Amino acid sequence: MEWSNDLIGRCSAPKTHHIHRGALEQFARALELHYLPYFDPEAAKSAGFRDVIAPPTFAITLTANEIPGLELPGAGIIHGEQQFSYHEPITAGDEIQVVQCIEKLKARGAAVFLTLKTTGRNTQGDEVFVSRSLLIVNLDSVSHKESAQ
Repeated sequence: MEWSNDLIGRCSAPKTHHIHRGALEQFARALELHYLPYFDPEAAKSAGFRDVIAPPTFAITLTANEIPGLELPGAGIIHGEQQFSYHEPITAGDEIQVVQCIEKLKARGAAVFLTLKTTGRNTQGDEVFVSRSLLIVNLDSVSHKESAQ
């Protein structure tokens, strides 16, 4: 794959996720969380939310469609950093539309540092969250795998 700055700004097509209460509860249980608004609709409403809310890292499960022209290898990638910023809670019953874009790309030696920005919007078009992932692609690992095939 050609790692050029022409990839910067490319985005996936939007993908819509319906947020189910069960998925939020399952995620919270997997993380062994105990905050009642993650599980109990009445506790969530008492805390000022419409329904059960998502734990802070739940947005990572809201995957995007593929970005045209971006072909990530199956091996040789390090997840270097992850950031989330929320403008409102993700709540059971929400429909969140997710788009992922290539925000930065920098080649350094045998590695490419790729920053992907994922934005989630509600049905009104309001930004609910922004997530940034830094991926480090080891080009030596990728070229060794390709030459072995």
